Amino acid sequence: MDAIEAILAAFCALLLGTLAEYFIHRAMHWGIIYPEGHLWHHESNESRTYAVDVLDYGAGAAIFCWVGFVVSIPAGIGWAVGAFTYVALASYAHQLQHTRPALVFWMPRPVHGLHHAHNMTEHNFGILVDWWDRLLGTYRSVGRPRRRSRKGRGFKDYIAIPWF
Repeated sequence: MDAIEAILAAFCALLLGTLAEYFIHRAMHWGIIYPEGHLWHHESNESRTYAVDVLDYGAGAAIFCWVGFVVSIPAGIGWAVGAFTYVALASYAHQLQHTRPALVFWMPRPVHGLHHAHNMTEHNFGILVDWWDRLLGTYRSVGRPRRRSRKGRGFKDYIAIPWF
């Protein structure tokens, strides 16, 4: 039972992380959170580095790491693992969508890349996933979905992001 509780808590933390990402990104565009820095991010279309994103996203995750422990120790551990798994994946997805958006194989269109490329200040707020944009009506597509070609995609391509 403890393992199931931990796995369920990890999944919930990961899912909640993607929802928080959506609303925090929206709040940045409303000028509520980090308005100057986010404006620079859009004007330059540059991401910082994976390590900086991990620190930034991880600060938010760390604030809520205690939540699972309210339920139990296994749930707390699972919640923390899920939260920091979200941090690692979202940081990677952010870097990849800025440097190599064609490699974002888990989305038909890399929404964060579209968000930047087409100056979509009211659309496509997801970074790791596009579910919330689709569910909450802020998803906008541009052009046709990409064809899924594996040609020219090796391991080196997937790790060629600014890590530090």
